[in-house]
Amino acid sequence: MKPALDDIEDTVVRMEQRFRGSKIPEARSLMQAYDDLNRRFEADLSDRRDLALSRGGALMLIKALVEDKSP
Repeated sequence: MKPALDDIEDTVVRMEQRFRGSKIPEARSLMQAYDDLNRRFEADLSDRRDLALSRGGALMLIKALVEDKSP
């Protein structure tokens, strides 16, 4: 089953908020890199679904990197 674009975008927004509000310093630092990467995604990708999936993939990497450091 293919997830709806709105569901993907909602998930991306929730993940962004979660990591921006994280007490884990690495998460906040990685979000700065994510913001730089996100600007590149926006410049290179015109399809909303491609953009949302790219953002989601980057956020999943951040999640994997900080997962074991959560309080």
